[in-house]
Amino acid sequence: MIVTPAGARFAIVMPSGLPGLVIACLIGLAVFSFSPEPAHAQGKAGRNAAPRAEFASSDEAFIAARNAVLKPDASRFEQAAAQVDPSHPLRIYIDYWRVRLQLADIRAGSPADAAAAADAEAKAFVALNSGTIMGDLARRDWMLALGRREAWAGYDAIYQGWLLRDEAAPRCYALRARLARGEPAMAEARESIMQTRDLGEACNGLLESLASSGQASAADLWQRLEMAIESGSTSAVRRAALLAVPSLDSRQLEQVLARPASVLDGSASRELTFIGLGLMARTDPSAAADRMASAGAKLRPAERAFCWSQIAAAGMRKLAPESAAWAREARTARPSDETLAWMARAGLRAGDWATVRSSIERMSESARNESTWTYWLGRSIQAQSDSAEAKHQARTLFTSIAGRPEFYSQLASEEIGARPTIPPKAAPVTPAELAAARSNPGFERALRFYELGLRPEGNREWNFQLRGMNDRQLLAAAEYGRQRGLLDRMVNTADRTRTEHDFNMRYPTPFVERLAPNAKAQGLDPAWVYGLIRQESRFIMDARSSVGASGLMQIMPATAQWIAQRMGVKNFSPSQINDLDTNLQFGTYYLKTVYDGLDRSPVLASAGYNAGPGRPRSWRGTLDRPVEGAIFAEIIPFTETRGYVKAVLSNATWYSGLMNGEIPSLKAMLGEIQPGPATAATPAPGG
Repeated sequence: MIVTPAGARFAIVMPSGLPGLVIACLIGLAVFSFSPEPAHAQGKAGRNAAPRAEFASSDEAFIAARNAVLKPDASRFEQAAAQVDPSHPLRIYIDYWRVRLQLADIRAGSPADAAAAADAEAKAFVALNSGTIMGDLARRDWMLALGRREAWAGYDAIYQGWLLRDEAAPRCYALRARLARGEPAMAEARESIMQTRDLGEACNGLLESLASSGQASAADLWQRLEMAIESGSTSAVRRAALLAVPSLDSRQLEQVLARPASVLDGSASRELTFIGLGLMARTDPSAAADRMASAGAKLRPAERAFCWSQIAAAGMRKLAPESAAWAREARTARPSDETLAWMARAGLRAGDWATVRSSIERMSESARNESTWTYWLGRSIQAQSDSAEAKHQARTLFTSIAGRPEFYSQLASEEIGARPTIPPKAAPVTPAELAAARSNPGFERALRFYELGLRPEGNREWNFQLRGMNDRQLLAAAEYGRQRGLLDRMVNTADRTRTEHDFNMRYPTPFVERLAPNAKAQGLDPAWVYGLIRQESRFIMDARSSVGASGLMQIMPATAQWIAQRMGVKNFSPSQINDLDTNLQFGTYYLKTVYDGLDRSPVLASAGYNAGPGRPRSWRGTLDRPVEGAIFAEIIPFTETRGYVKAVLSNATWYSGLMNGEIPSLKAMLGEIQPGPATAATPAPGG
């Protein structure tokens, strides 16, 4: 059994002048992102060493213990853990971290007695804490330790109890356990190994086992090579290439990985030429397109089509005008859904509906069923034919996604003439329902993490409790979050309901008596400002991004200084931006400035608020014709900004419905984006 050392009584202690979220940033998110292949802990000998540091509180010792786990430093961990009070609300994490550190030491070649001891402690902890997130994380860590040393006996039983299923490595180890028993695994393995990323050791090991067992065919291994090329990871390409083409000269392969263009003079093998063109396409699509006429002649038709798909996708990420033409050259290619999405965007930008449709129809079923591509498939069918059959087919697609509070669902609703409406408000949460939420120990642990400034860890603890909840339980949890001042938890929890809804919790309007005057003073619709805040900070007052943006409206320090100068604010200090009224005043002023400088387009201004006004100007400057706002939103080359713009404008329509009694047309709000200059005469910061 695990012994939990005693410690001091706790009191909340924060570094002077720093908000709690800053502390969370400093100690990282790794409490829930343990590497599948951790560095060795510093050994068990130091765990019994005398403490070298005294901590002012149990909380301070808890944070120090967490920092030691990140290193990992087992000796330092034990010194801090000894000073965490046994009654600390998060004490169970100390016990979990101790198990984790011991498991991190175990891998292939570890002494049998050490491995057995680690397994025993993990098994005991998992059994004692079944159904909690700590128990599930310990189960995951245990599986990773078993997989590293290829200890497959009993692995399946441990894997079946894993609840989160949110990482690939344990699944890949489970499939390797199946292979070790001589069972088929390739069909289930495809989801894990056919990914456009470096697979990591666990899934690479699975791929190698599938190859050596003969379950992965030559075609499978070549497909994995294509996925590796799409990832752009040289390590992924190296491993995949040597499996797909065992005869490759490793020195020549290293040459093409270092300098892809060096093998495109006609002397390299077909396989190396394919790799060289694929890698060159990602970094210099125009140069790769130029080489296709000569070097590409060496390739098979399917290989040429794949290379063209990479050229088209990379070109579209750069908004190159030739992207749609390149996508047409790839019309027979079967690349990843990600590449096909960029090809569809190239078609949207050019008004080439045939390319849009062809690209979407080649996606996997799961990708085609996403609201984004269901909507654009319907639009492409409409655009290509006005026959009764085409209209029926498009309407069926729109109907399948209509009726949800989400960007493309709203646009689909408008296509079939069904303007979205705010659903009836659910019955109030009962005292008994609220009491059940209050008594949830996981919520209490989440609250304690928030008090310590460890918001990501608190969010994961909170979200773990929501699994399997019905609508009434979700509404009660959302209400509990509201009562505790956690508006972000209220919003995210209320967002999960399926049939009973409370849109006042999904789209709250706190501080309206302070926000509305600032918005109206700038001539802005308060609904749009609320839609932006909901996406920026989820109403977390002390929110601070990884790049330093602060407050409800997430204003960068340099931008705040610029605004202060423009507004004539004397003796401005960057710390003032965390003041609610200052944040709202500065944020609305800046949004209005960006809005006026970008043709008063909500699409361009929302993009500019997120990515800096210079970027949407640049993106608009590549257009050769006007495009509808929904198309411009979809072709934004930054994934974060693309999602941000769609979320903000969808939010704004629902806020308008709640505040004004009528949900406006999202399509009308999006408008049309005109080609324009890529620069402004008097740019705002980032412009």
